[in-house]
Amino acid sequence: MKLTIVGRGTAGLMGAAHFWKWTDWEIEVIGDPTIPPVTVGEGSQMALPILLNEAFMFRYEDLPEIGAVPKRGVDYRGWGKQDFIHDFPVGAYALHFDAGKLREYITKKLLETKKVKFTDGHVNSVEDLDADFVLDCSGTNAEKEYVEEPTNAAVIVNKPPIDSEYTLAQAMRHGWTFGIPLLERTSYGYIYNTDYATEEEAVDELYELVGECDTYTHMKLDAYHTGIQKGGRVFRSGNASHLLEPLEATALETANWINREAWDCWNMVHKQTAFNIEYENALQRVEAIINLHYLKGSVHKTPFWKNAKRIATETMKTIDEESLIKLLAVAKNEENTSSDLHPWFGGWTNISLKQNFQGLGIKQKDVKEWMAA
Repeated sequence: MKLTIVGRGTAGLMGAAHFWKWTDWEIEVIGDPTIPPVTVGEGSQMALPILLNEAFMFRYEDLPEIGAVPKRGVDYRGWGKQDFIHDFPVGAYALHFDAGKLREYITKKLLETKKVKFTDGHVNSVEDLDADFVLDCSGTNAEKEYVEEPTNAAVIVNKPPIDSEYTLAQAMRHGWTFGIPLLERTSYGYIYNTDYATEEEAVDELYELVGECDTYTHMKLDAYHTGIQKGGRVFRSGNASHLLEPLEATALETANWINREAWDCWNMVHKQTAFNIEYENALQRVEAIINLHYLKGSVHKTPFWKNAKRIATETMKTIDEESLIKLLAVAKNEENTSSDLHPWFGGWTNISLKQNFQGLGIKQKDVKEWMAA
């Protein structure tokens, strides 16, 4: 069997590592050298270090090679009713990592196996590839269906490293700012909405928080899906699947889930629910995880936050019934929040949901309103 992976970004390389570990297939990774890599720092959930350990026996002493520090949780400031910490369970950790160095590390490890081939090139149609299976992580070939989210742009700067193992999520007047502490620098990004602030205004507000910088990067973050996935010969992952704002680092967790679903499909593992339904529900849950943070507003009483609350309220009404029942159980404290470490909702465990519900001020009545919609 041959698997071709299109795209050499983080999602594509995670796919290559996953399928190298769990199959004996021929694997080719095709990357377009004319597409510049994303060089900002990134945060993960707990699936990434698990994958690196499974594939390459990744250990704490390997963290410097990817410019990483452990991530123990998320520090929310100015959201909802109070500041709060989303803490990971004792013994569990995620990663703050340098995206470029992570790509270099995975590529080096896969080349050392001599079983994964890397090819430079641009793929116009994944359907025409000579392979049994295709994992499309290109992000360039898909037809995008844009979705409404509270934010649509980012201003990103790098500052000196700080001593922290928590991602910062700071509410701002027109959005929120992440702070990702890496080994050699700290990456800050103001995720905002261009309908409520100009690029210059966003830069000024970010500098108020972190101090002025010589340079910054500005990018558009228009959220989108790429339509139905039926789970056949071709699976889409990474930006070829969807792009949503980076709150709670759901992107890599979803890519890891798609890898596992693709493995099941291609190995003829019977599923009770068809992948197209699971995929649609999964993306709805990820959108819900992001949007629920806007439901209770912030310390900033601005037009942005009023609009964000409107979008969030409508989004929560789209969640599938099974997930709403589970959310209600979490709100009632009926779910096992002490030992359930299996992520079932946008990469979150019941423990994570409980912490965020409490921190944001989300109650049983809120979930019942979503169910009644």
